[in-house]
Amino acid sequence: MKTLYKYIIGIGLASTLAGCSLEEHNPGGATADVVFSTENGINALVNSAYVNFASQFYGREDILMLTEGGTDLWINIANSGYGRQMTKYEELVATTGQMRNTWNRLYEIVNYCNAGLERIVDVSFTNEEEKNARVGELSFLRAYAYWHLVEQFGDIDLRTEETKTAVLTANRSPISAFYDLMLSDLDIAIANLPVTPIPATDQGRATKKAAYGLKARLAITRVAYESSASEKDKYYKMASEAAQYVINNQAELQVSLYDTPEEVFRPANNKNNKEAMFFITHSTINSLNPQPNNPNRLHIWFKAKYSAKAGMVVDLPYGADRNSKSGSMCFMPTRHLLELYDEETDRRYSDWFREAYYLNVNSYTWTADDLAAFEKPASMAGKTTLNRGDLALLFTKKKVTGEKRNLPYALVDIDDTYNGDRVTTNARFNVHFPALMKHDDPDLPEANSQAGSKDVIVMRLAEMYLIAAEAETLMSGGNKTLAKDLVNVLRERAAVPGKESDMLITESDLDIDFLLEERGRELCGEHIRWFDLKRTGKLYSYVQAYNKDITTMRPYHVNRPIPQQFLDVITNPQEFGQNDGY
Repeated sequence: MKTLYKYIIGIGLASTLAGCSLEEHNPGGATADVVFSTENGINALVNSAYVNFASQFYGREDILMLTEGGTDLWINIANSGYGRQMTKYEELVATTGQMRNTWNRLYEIVNYCNAGLERIVDVSFTNEEEKNARVGELSFLRAYAYWHLVEQFGDIDLRTEETKTAVLTANRSPISAFYDLMLSDLDIAIANLPVTPIPATDQGRATKKAAYGLKARLAITRVAYESSASEKDKYYKMASEAAQYVINNQAELQVSLYDTPEEVFRPANNKNNKEAMFFITHSTINSLNPQPNNPNRLHIWFKAKYSAKAGMVVDLPYGADRNSKSGSMCFMPTRHLLELYDEETDRRYSDWFREAYYLNVNSYTWTADDLAAFEKPASMAGKTTLNRGDLALLFTKKKVTGEKRNLPYALVDIDDTYNGDRVTTNARFNVHFPALMKHDDPDLPEANSQAGSKDVIVMRLAEMYLIAAEAETLMSGGNKTLAKDLVNVLRERAAVPGKESDMLITESDLDIDFLLEERGRELCGEHIRWFDLKRTGKLYSYVQAYNKDITTMRPYHVNRPIPQQFLDVITNPQEFGQNDGY
């Protein structure tokens, strides 16, 4: 697979709104006006607009903390550092470095797109279809970057022209203006983007299906900012139509559902995933990645502690194991997330979560220390032996009754991991939990390496079924029969064989809480939960109800703080103002 990132250049485009300059390679000292007047220059500029999504966001823990952390589904058991600020809202302030980095990198993407959209009109291309594709990509990427900015930071500065010098004043624009621009950009993207990338070897470029998908996502988000029923219905309808276009034209758009949930995130399907609508590429050739040492390290953040216990050692199939103590940062499921699944009927749980670990050394005899770690009888020391392939560890969502400590393997059940609705303070058990496998990467160069190379799927076809179903459920006069049928497509796929009828829902099941539960079951860990809860007005209430380990969240945390660095640079910081609560 060809990578986009080897084409990156930089011509001193003024950075973000903070006044620092970009520092990529400037070929031969040429000026932006000269370089960007050519087809190669524009292509390089478009490629540069993709880079931050791979080097700074998707594949990194920062964006994961902003999009999945701080919700009802995940708890970070870290007790220090920026992980606590971003996932627990503890001491989240305007000087938090990750806020500044997120702001700067997203505005850099916007500025690349603004520059490209201004300049490409006057540039001749050998292939007019390629020129149209670049217009579509720039429009898509600007909308995608602005969606992140406006949802994270609120009514900030809307810029539609290239920033060529340091910006000294800034003004807030209404959120509606952002959405007007983004949805207009997506109409342009839909009109110009091809079904397959140009060239076809450049996997990871935005294509027509991605534009339709983002339009559906943004339209249903805009509902939250409308007050009248008619305006809400307008955007529900827009979301449903865009999502249904993808659903009804799968062959034309070259996208389709897998037959089983397991196939969606099967590592062998990652580089040519038929359900993905937009994904961020990471090359298997490390030198081609913007971050060659650790391009995609999502695979390390959802891991339970399994090594150095019951004879287990770190290996490639089970993945990296960084969570050596209760203070280590990780994303462990809340009890609420685990209990969203009925594993007897819904195979998404067993397909996407790991409970069992089988001995990966030749043999192991229980030691006194390991017995104590799992509160097993000391009398088993030196007696009970496990052989390669035997069950060694079981971290289960089930509640196990009876003599669970006397089993030949170590068992940690849901009541060991959690004390009611909170993670247990017992350090013996609070690092052992069912681990999400969606981001597993068995192709690491070595066990415990951070250098993952898997692409990050940030939009897939299943989401279109859920968006259309939500819009039809909540829109005045919407088609709830259609909504039910759309949800049932996913639930039937997710059924344990023979349990299909048990998974089907009726129209009476459909309301926003059920739909959010279903989105949690289907999309957990996929960089969307924070956005979902915010747009439905459920972020604060759901965290209060379902993630009681987050104790310092306040209603104003639906927006992040404006970075202090930005306020220090502009001449009108009082007029621009800090977001409420900060």
